[in-house]
Amino acid sequence: MAFAQEQKGGDDLRIIIMRHAEKPANGDNLSCKGFNRAMMLPGVLVKKFGVPRYVYVPSPSTGKATKSGRMLQTVWPLATKYNLTVNSKFDVENTKALAKNISNKTGTVLVVWEHNAIRSIIAALGIKADKLKWKSNDYDSLWIVSIHNGKASLQQTAQGINAPDGCRF
Repeated sequence: MAFAQEQKGGDDLRIIIMRHAEKPANGDNLSCKGFNRAMMLPGVLVKKFGVPRYVYVPSPSTGKATKSGRMLQTVWPLATKYNLTVNSKFDVENTKALAKNISNKTGTVLVVWEHNAIRSIIAALGIKADKLKWKSNDYDSLWIVSIHNGKASLQQTAQGINAPDGCRF
């Protein structure tokens, strides 16, 4: 049974935090490998965690380069398959407001964010993040923050996806 279903009516919160999928050496979108990962994510995430109740990506309309569009591209197949609303109201740097908004939720939340800002999200959720680092070539990690009775804990795991490099279309 999925976590979101088990926690119905409870106050537990599980936040799955991941980086966008692979990007090309130049350009602002996903690479073919990243697109393939995005297409494989729904099956992997739902099997591991169930369908999330909430999904967050940074706002793509901040007047900056479209780099934050990668996060939306990463989550789009999951959102499409399960008809999920994607919250894109927070700028990539606005991690404290994001964490505050998420903290008011229950169930499972998926956050797809820029890897350099993930540590700030973790810290704003109550995890000591001083020694945490997301490697620049790591597109497979998942950081899971669980909040139970107001106490936060962190678990690190992996998607386990080995996406092919080439585009199949």
